[in-house]
Amino acid sequence: MSLTTEEQGKAITLSKKLVDEFDVERSANFSYWHKDKEWYEAFSVLFNMITDLDFSMSAGSWAIVAGALAFVVYPVDIIPDFIPFIGWLDDVFIINWAVSKVTVEIAHYRKFCLNRQIYQPMLLAS
Repeated sequence: MSLTTEEQGKAITLSKKLVDEFDVERSANFSYWHKDKEWYEAFSVLFNMITDLDFSMSAGSWAIVAGALAFVVYPVDIIPDFIPFIGWLDDVFIINWAVSKVTVEIAHYRKFCLNRQIYQPMLLAS
């Protein structure tokens, strides 16, 4: 199923709005209060990628990640979050969708973090 030009325009407009409204502090608080959830690791890696000042991502990946995080963090959803269990379905779907779209970027970020753990102590010691 492909989107019409009008639907694509609406999706792009919504994505831009979500990216503009992305709030790092609000996302960090959200992450803290939901660390017992199954999707927490995926949310955390996306959050860490976008807030790590030493890691650079493509603009497209950044927009996907910021838009997905903003969608999950803001209470206005397709399915309201206050509905037990069902309210989180759209959020889990969005996080999984974002992870699937930036899989290569996630692999690069994990490698980047590993290299930073290995080489940063050596740099600091010299």
